[in-house]
Amino acid sequence: MIRNDIIQMRIMENTVVIKNTAVLLAFFAIVTITSAQTFGSGENPPLIFRGYVKEMPALQFGKGFTDPSFMNIFQNRLNFRWNITKDLHFAAEGRNMVYYSKMFQNNLIFKDLLEMDASYFDMSSAWLHEGSWIAHSMVDRLYVDWQQSNWQMRVGRQRINWGVNMVSNPNDLFNTYSFFDFDYAERPGTDALRLQHYFGDMSKAQLAISPGRKKEEMVAAIMINLNRWNYDFQTLAGYYNNRLALGAGWAGHIGGAGFKGEATWFYDLKRRAGVKRGNLVAASGVDYMFGSGTFVVLEFLYNGGYKRTPDKIMLITQPLQADNLMFSEFAVTLSAQHPLSTIVQGRLAIMALPDIEAGFIMPSISYSVVTNLDLGFVAQIFIGGNDSIFEEAGSSWFASLKYSF
Repeated sequence: MIRNDIIQMRIMENTVVIKNTAVLLAFFAIVTITSAQTFGSGENPPLIFRGYVKEMPALQFGKGFTDPSFMNIFQNRLNFRWNITKDLHFAAEGRNMVYYSKMFQNNLIFKDLLEMDASYFDMSSAWLHEGSWIAHSMVDRLYVDWQQSNWQMRVGRQRINWGVNMVSNPNDLFNTYSFFDFDYAERPGTDALRLQHYFGDMSKAQLAISPGRKKEEMVAAIMINLNRWNYDFQTLAGYYNNRLALGAGWAGHIGGAGFKGEATWFYDLKRRAGVKRGNLVAASGVDYMFGSGTFVVLEFLYNGGYKRTPDKIMLITQPLQADNLMFSEFAVTLSAQHPLSTIVQGRLAIMALPDIEAGFIMPSISYSVVTNLDLGFVAQIFIGGNDSIFEEAGSSWFASLKYSF
C-alpha cells in the first residue's frame, strides 16, 4: 500500500513534465517528418535528419501456447548529424518507445529494466508508467567525431563493433547485444573514447576506453587489424569488468563461402571463492550466397562462461556479456534469407542449444509497400529449456508497419 501511494505521488508530481515532454517529442517527430531531410547542398550537407516511426502490435503466448495476451509497441527514432567542418562531425540519435500491455499494471519490473543504462552517463528514462502504458526514451548515440589524415577520434556515446560474426561476437567487448532483440537494428551504444590510426593495406590500430561507475565496470582495450592473404585478422588485449581479456578473430573466404571466427579468453584479476578464474568464449561460422539469391549462415558457439556466475538476466532481449554470450554452453544457429520478389523478403533463423535441450525459431517476412513504407511479420518461438529463461519465454507474433524519413 505504501509503495502504491509513493507511485501515485510520483505520477501526480510529474504529470505536467510528462505531458510537456510527450508534446515536445510528438512535435519534434512531426516537424522532422514533414521538413526537409537535409539542410544544405552537395555530397556532405551541414545538417541531416533521418529516422522512422514504427507501429508493432503483437500477440504473446506462454509455454505451450497458453495464456494469450496483447501487446503494442510504438517506436519513433530520430537521427541527427551535423557536419561542422570537413573533418569534424557531431551525431545525436535516440528512440522513443510507447508500450501497452495489461501485464504492466502494478508491475514495475519491466519499467525498471527499461530504465537500466549500463553506460557511464544515464541517458535512459521511463518517463511514464500509468496503468497498462509505459513510455521510454533513450539516447544511444551522442558523440563528436574528428578525422584527419590517418587518424580518427570519436568521443561520446557510440557503437564500437569489434565482432566479425553475424550471430555471436566474443570480441565485442563494448557493445554486446541480444540476438533475440530483432527490433533494435541500430544496437546499443556505450560512453567511450575511441582512437584509430590507419596504416595502409586495410590495416589499423585501435584504442578504446569506456569508463564505469565503478572500477569493476570499466572496459579498456587495444585492437590491431591486419589484412593478409585476402583475410582480415584482428587481435585484442584489454581490461574487461575486472578481468583480463585476450582475443583474436578472422574473416575471409574458402572457395565461394565466407569463413569467419573469433574467440576471447577472460581471466579474473582477483580470485573469487568457488568461481572458475578463466574461461573461453569462441564462435565460428560460414556463409554462402546461392545463385538464386538465397543467403545462408551457419554458426557455432562455445560459451565457456555459462553458469560461471549467477544469471542476472530477466528479459531474453537484454544484452548479454562478452564473457557469457548465451543461455547455454553451446549453440548452433542456421539462418537464411531469400528474395521472394523485388519487394518481398523472407527470412528464417533456427537456433539449437543442445546442452539445455532448447531451441528457437524465428520466421519473418517483409514487404515494401511503397518507397520508405515497409510492412513486416515476425514470429519468435522458444522451445524447451527446462529451468532456463527459454522455458518461460513462450512465443510472440508481431506485425509491423514502418515509415522511414
